[in-house]
Amino acid sequence: FVPSKSFVRAAKGKGLRDAQLRLHGLPVRQDFAEVRQRGAAARKGLGLYPDRRTVLIVGGGDGVGKLAEIVQAVGEQLSRSLQPSQMVVVCGRNKRLLRQLREQEWPEKVYVQVEGFVTRMSEFMAASDCMVTKAGPGTIAEASICGLPVMLSGHLPGQETGNVKHVLASGFGAYSRNPRVIARTVAAWLDDPGCLELLSANARAAARPAAAHQIVRDVVELLDA
Repeated sequence: FVPSKSFVRAAKGKGLRDAQLRLHGLPVRQDFAEVRQRGAAARKGLGLYPDRRTVLIVGGGDGVGKLAEIVQAVGEQLSRSLQPSQMVVVCGRNKRLLRQLREQEWPEKVYVQVEGFVTRMSEFMAASDCMVTKAGPGTIAEASICGLPVMLSGHLPGQETGNVKHVLASGFGAYSRNPRVIARTVAAWLDDPGCLELLSANARAAARPAAAHQIVRDVVELLDA
């Protein structure tokens, strides 16, 4: 079972045949495909401003990387926009960063909601207009299913390099390790509804929301054969 066409090509390069391969995508929880509320309704349900453009910034389960620098840069950049906006920052298990960001004062036009480890990521994605995250395969697959443009802020050399290429080639995100470049890119997206709409459409086109069901179906067929 392979998650993308690039893996199909790589597998064939290693000698596997078409009959040995199944391209279904990366399996993720079904709630990402079945979330009932999106946009303003989802924001209201999470205690956010329903009418504000929203950026979701995630540092992984442990809240590592340049998360604090990225949040600071994005907040400063959004404060220069004509329209008020908001950020949801997920710090994971990084309690020190959680306290730091919750105690920080933010520009008046930028509302910031800081979370620790969350179990409702599908709801936060449904409430957001774009997302800043490292290039983890699961998060990218989830964001794609939600039609969420992704600003990739880093990757693990080797195992996550292909994830960056997938997002860029599919046209639903960008990549930079520089917090200020990340901030400018995200702010430009939010100021351009047409760009956001195109990125979102490209994300959904690249999504494979039925991957888990298809993989289970094929496994059952193999066991019954």
